This record gives sequence, C-alpha cells and structure tokens, in this order.
Amino acid sequence: MAKQDFLFSYLQAGETSISNLLLHHYREIGMTSGELLVYLELKSYIDRGIENPSITWIAENLQTDERTVYDQIHQMTEHQLLVQRMKRDAEGKETAYYDFSPLISRLVGREGQIQSQQKNVKQTTAREKLFAEIESEFGRPLTPMEITYVNDWLDKDHYEIEMIRLALKEAVINGSLRFRYMDSILMNWRKNNLKTPQEVEQDKQRYQSRMAQQGGHLGNRPIPNIPILKLPDD
Repeated sequence: MAKQDFLFSYLQAGETSISNLLLHHYREIGMTSGELLVYLELKSYIDRGIENPSITWIAENLQTDERTVYDQIHQMTEHQLLVQRMKRDAEGKETAYYDFSPLISRLVGREGQIQSQQKNVKQTTAREKLFAEIESEFGRPLTPMEITYVNDWLDKDHYEIEMIRLALKEAVINGSLRFRYMDSILMNWRKNNLKTPQEVEQDKQRYQSRMAQQGGHLGNRPIPNIPILKLPDD
C-alpha cells in the first residue's frame, strides 16, 4: 500500500523539464548553480500555473533561508536573466509573475555567437587551403602582391572559393598560369551570371553543343564543283 501511495504522489507531483542547452551552458551566460536551482524551483510552480510562488516554499524545498532565495532572484534580475512583471487577472487585480524570456534570449545569443565563431574558423581554414592549392600549382610561395590579389577576390569581389579554385584549374589546363588570366576568367563568369561550378559546367556544355551543331551544318553543305584546270606543259 505504501508503495502505491508513493507512486501516486510521484505522479501527482509532475515533472519539470530543462533544456540541455541551459543545463550544459548556464555558467557561460552568467548564471550560478544557486540561481539555476532557484530557476528550476520557480519553473516547477510556473509550469503548474502558479506564476508567483511563495518564496517560503522555494526556501523550504532548497533547505535554505528566504533571504538567500531573494538574493538569487535579485542577482538573476541584475544579470538580465529574469524580469518580474505585473499583469491584471480576470477580476482586474494586479498580480506579479516571473518572465524568463531574457534568459532564453541570452542562450540564443550565445548559440548564434558560437555558430558565427565556427563559421569564421571554417572560412579561415578554407582560405588557407585555397592559398596552399594556388602555391602548389605555381610551385612556389606567393608574393605579397599575389596574396593581396587573392584576398581582394575574396573580400572585395566576393568570389566564392570554389570559383577561384575552378579558375585556377582552367588556367592550368589552358597553360596560362597567371593571376591576370585567372582574374579575366572570374570576371567573365560574373559577367555571364555564372555563380557556381555547376553553372560554369552547364554553360560549357551548352557552348560545346552549339559548336557541334554548327560543325554538323557545315559538314552537310554540298561541296562546290571546282573545275580542274590542266596546266600546259612547259
């Protein structure tokens, strides 16, 4: 019977969920372990519809004093993780409630910052790899002017790395391994609105198809009768 009573109490108590993002990174957004526990206590009541739970309840649950709980709430407010707001109920009476949307915004901002940092690292790695490939094809380190050339392609002209890599390949194939030649290739592609290697390949195939058709038409033309003139013997 005691076991059944416990199971009933366990189910009646409900559950409080927490994002793993917050659980694993709460310190990185300026939250202490004590503040996290107070947040979980507040959330456990808010999730059950009690928007302004008694500080006494929370202190008892955490086995601490009310002053400590008040201090933790004050610190979360100071750190812009929590806002205490007022609203009117159905009877027009003002009631206080806790708004943790600033905490969520802080988590979102942190995640965006991490993604931005990862993107920058990825771009830096891709840039270094591009320089290494160009130096490998040229068979020597690039000069400061050539390094500036490549940086300008990336930062000023905003060419994609894959397009620069393809222009390098074209220069090698055509036996004209020069930066000016690569630059003319890139400008020509941009002029023709070719933004990806796939579009360049499709454009090349269309060109080859046109050339093949023109060659076929020329091959079907009748050969004119050219009179054979017999030169007199000397």
